Amino acid sequence: MGLRSTDTQWGSLNKLLHWSLFLAVLMTFIAVNVAGTYERGADERTWWMMLHRSFGLTAMLLMAVWLVLRPWTGRPLQYGALWQAQLSRIVHWGLVLLVIGMPIAGLLMSQFGQREVSVFGLFAIPVVLGENKDLSGMIYNAHTNIAAPLIFVLILVHIGGSLWHHIFDKDETLKRMIK
Repeated sequence: MGLRSTDTQWGSLNKLLHWSLFLAVLMTFIAVNVAGTYERGADERTWWMMLHRSFGLTAMLLMAVWLVLRPWTGRPLQYGALWQAQLSRIVHWGLVLLVIGMPIAGLLMSQFGQREVSVFGLFAIPVVLGENKDLSGMIYNAHTNIAAPLIFVLILVHIGGSLWHHIFDKDETLKRMIK
């Protein structure tokens, strides 16, 4: 198997990016949910939120790499009916937008809230924008109450689609991302 995809198989680079994105997004969800079990101001909550932000930024960077490499790496031909291909496109591009947009929203939220963003404790993204608590709160609401549930639904549809192909259509869609 080569780095680039063929008409019938995902290339190793696409598989690496896909599963790395999966892990980064999964860790982002885990970190924010664990952070929520601690009271505001607790050191543990601060640490888990640092991980949440760090994994979110990691996912954003991985997605940016995928976007840049996408024309070169290619993709296999799609199986299924027209409605499946259209739904797949909507879900995939929705995931791309959210994986890039949510960390940007998180950064803006922190900037307007006058909080540096530590990235895995290795370095910090300094505050460079002026304080605007109202805007920070609006971004928080969109990030938490709209984007987070939407990305979760899109991930479930993505997983459901791969299982649909495997169980009902009995095609190679799922296998070629795993093999």
